[in-house]
Amino acid sequence: MVKNPRKKTSLSRIRPLNRPELVQVEESEHGPGMIVLQGQRAKVTSIEDVWEIVDEWWRADPIARRYYQVAVEGGTTMTVFRDLSSGAWYKQRA
Repeated sequence: MVKNPRKKTSLSRIRPLNRPELVQVEESEHGPGMIVLQGQRAKVTSIEDVWEIVDEWWRADPIARRYYQVAVEGGTTMTVFRDLSSGAWYKQRA
């Protein structure tokens, strides 16, 4: 058994994992058409999957997102989402 050091846990040790990255998206009629990452433009060649998450509806800022798993030029696959409350686009790291 490990002895309790009786130290308080600090909140500063908590760090977010998989934090979404704000990206610029040029929309097409079906979703993202072009994604701008770090100044580089990547054309979306196909949308592989689409899903929505609506959660924590009881809070002041509920979660409402539409996710897209897309393939871009060069064959890279990525997941981006649109925050349905603010309209901002984000890239979600895998």
